[in-house]
Amino acid sequence: MRISARFSAVVAAAALTVGLVGCSAEVSVGGDSSESPSAEQSAPLDVQTYTSDKYGFSFQYAPPFEQKDDTSFEAESGASSADSVAVFDTDGTQVGGQYRDAFLVNVYELNTEITEENLDAVQAELEQSVIPQLEQSSENMQISELSPVTVSGLNGFEADATFDVEGTPITSKLYFLFDGMIEYQLLTQAATDRWAELAPTFDQMVNSFSVSEPAMASESPAA
Repeated sequence: MRISARFSAVVAAAALTVGLVGCSAEVSVGGDSSESPSAEQSAPLDVQTYTSDKYGFSFQYAPPFEQKDDTSFEAESGASSADSVAVFDTDGTQVGGQYRDAFLVNVYELNTEITEENLDAVQAELEQSVIPQLEQSSENMQISELSPVTVSGLNGFEADATFDVEGTPITSKLYFLFDGMIEYQLLTQAATDRWAELAPTFDQMVNSFSVSEPAMASESPAA
């Protein structure tokens, strides 16, 4: 079974997004940033649902988290995601003028079907090749042992990570979830001094993650 070369690249790409940063603090979010807090902000949180039409996954979030498309990454990816979405706490931590408290979903199309039978090989690939590289990729990065996890019926692995960004301690949780030849990678991240505060919110986001139908890879070109 040849999964190592391609699979390593895919997993490394998503895991490196623990350095994910958000939009500049100067960017207006949801209107004129100079406006005073409105009565709407003191109202009950307005839960929103993000849905990917292409891959059928969805999750819920609420203000002050906002979806932002112009995200950037602190490490070069080894493979490009087929789909990606991130929401940021726009009232939260900023380092270098960028938001750092975030929830991210990356989708990768694999060339090997991941099943119960080869999940052990996937875990070994993560532990032996990917995790050690990641721990050397960011300042003071430490990643916990992988643990089996099931989210929305998808089996995979989770791990905790800590690292520094410009002297600010960051805490993160990574999820590697598999649906046949599709890999969903979820990441939650916050400044360590806010992690306990945001952890319940992140748990709600992860628990709200679902796939409405079997994931479908991109259609092949017509013969």
